[in-house]
Amino acid sequence: MMKASWEHYWRWVVVFARFVALGMLVGTYKSFGVLMDFYIEDLDATAAKIGGATALFLTVAYLTGPIVGVLTELQGPNGARIQIMVGGVLASVALCLTALSTTWIHLAALLVLAGVGYGMVQVATVAPLLMYFTDQFGLANGISAAGGAAGMIILPPLTEKWIETYSWRGASILLGVASLHTTVAGALMRPPTTYKDKHLYFPINGQNDSLLYKDYDRFFTPVKNFASSLKENLSIEVFRKQPRFVLYQFIFLLSAITFAGWHLFLVPNALSRDVPPIDAAFLASIGGVGNLIGRAGNGPLLDHHIFSDTMLFVVIHFILAVVLLFDPLAQTYGTMAFLAFFAGLTVGAGYAVTVYIAKNLASSTEHGDGSVMAAVGWTHFFMGFGALLGGPLVGASFDMTGKYHLGFLIMGGVELLLTLMTLVETLYTRRRTSNDGLKYVLM
Repeated sequence: MMKASWEHYWRWVVVFARFVALGMLVGTYKSFGVLMDFYIEDLDATAAKIGGATALFLTVAYLTGPIVGVLTELQGPNGARIQIMVGGVLASVALCLTALSTTWIHLAALLVLAGVGYGMVQVATVAPLLMYFTDQFGLANGISAAGGAAGMIILPPLTEKWIETYSWRGASILLGVASLHTTVAGALMRPPTTYKDKHLYFPINGQNDSLLYKDYDRFFTPVKNFASSLKENLSIEVFRKQPRFVLYQFIFLLSAITFAGWHLFLVPNALSRDVPPIDAAFLASIGGVGNLIGRAGNGPLLDHHIFSDTMLFVVIHFILAVVLLFDPLAQTYGTMAFLAFFAGLTVGAGYAVTVYIAKNLASSTEHGDGSVMAAVGWTHFFMGFGALLGGPLVGASFDMTGKYHLGFLIMGGVELLLTLMTLVETLYTRRRTSNDGLKYVLM
């Protein structure tokens, strides 16, 4: 009884640990926006090149998703803990070394290494939640994902102060040192004792609606078994058996274009309109407050079935599209702050719901089987390609026009496209599975 009670409380420590880890990831990425103009000036590069270099950080963090998901599962219950700690150290060292960059290529190479480190962190942090929260995943995911918003609120203004005091190179070192908090967070993510020597799987071939467990020791026996185990845990079959999963990977790719572009260029967009640096950096904090509400607030809506996951996704991204399309019309700081808040709200909620959709697609018994860690990994993998497009695309728009208006209009158009795709797919699925599908959606 005491052990069960102790673990019941410890699971909230795990939620806090993921909160910190994601705070460092998103906060660091958002801080690149504060550093953007210094990168462009000191490294003698265009906005498109620096946008691409900084986007690589998020891209690589996403692209490593499938492998990280597999390694997390193959290492057993402590796999996530180990990878988060190692990833935190790798990211910290790489970010510190960016202070030595003399060209944008040096910067890009080091941000790739930092991205690998944070890639190990981002996907692996989902596993402990799955272990502790089998019936309240939406709530735990929303609260812990809100850490990304907290990072947005805290780190960009700190980075601006560090730049004023120590130059952008000194600020880069401090960002790297701060990333070591991720390693401490990983140490706190101890698995529940009930998962000792177990392997976490989601329903297989529709056998039941509960989590299934398998011994993982067989993966560490003969080397010849490793290849087959890798294939199994990558859940490649999910692409053949679940057509919806394939479609949503493309939708998530599109959403990552905006995720990357807005995070990187919110602050430079304000600076290009002659907003003072400290006020421009504060826009990131305002967006972070909205982001916090969006990430934390979606869980109850999903867990209590107030919205379906895909319909909530539609609402979120439609609002984001409107916000981005109105951005070029913003003439005052108050208007920019208003738009930053709602962009942060929807970007944050959109990411949390993305993870929720990936989880549900993986555990769906209608179309086949799939490991949730592999599904989350694949989702981040495809989002990585979107992130790779977002930075250079918005940066190139500035190089061509001297303004970020075109880039924000493009992101708004992308949001409208993915909103329409998701809405059509959702209505089609509802109508196919229920005679009263449309009425169900509108309830």
